[in-house]
Amino acid sequence: MITETQKGLFDPAKMTASMVLDGMDQDVRDEEKTWPAFLAELVDVLFDHLADREGMEDKEAQRMAQDIIVTIAHHLGGRSIYLPRDDKLKRAIRDALIYKSFDGSNHLALSRATGLTTTQIYNIIDRQRRLRQDRLQMKLPLSLPGK
Repeated sequence: MITETQKGLFDPAKMTASMVLDGMDQDVRDEEKTWPAFLAELVDVLFDHLADREGMEDKEAQRMAQDIIVTIAHHLGGRSIYLPRDDKLKRAIRDALIYKSFDGSNHLALSRATGLTTTQIYNIIDRQRRLRQDRLQMKLPLSLPGK
């Protein structure tokens, strides 16, 4: 007889990323056809990064890359995700670093360090603050449905 707990182990809706990773045997990891093309491409990108840039052994880099992609897919799967590139990515990283470096009174120093005007620094801080608030708080609708 299968208990409710045992049923939960096989219910995809109740599986955690760790359960998925623990359930992947080496044959699944090694069989390229089991990885859809986009996921395989992401695994390859991470593998290259871990092996070349971080100096990991190939086998460990492959395992780690797959684990990271499975974890991301588990948590973000089914969503359309926009990933900026080139200038937009660099600008997003720069803005996050400016926000992180901001101590409440160093607008001028940040302006000098980045080559931006203090007005631009103020705008970046404001945008970054709103981004973080939006992530932490649910936005309330302006009107109730049906009214």
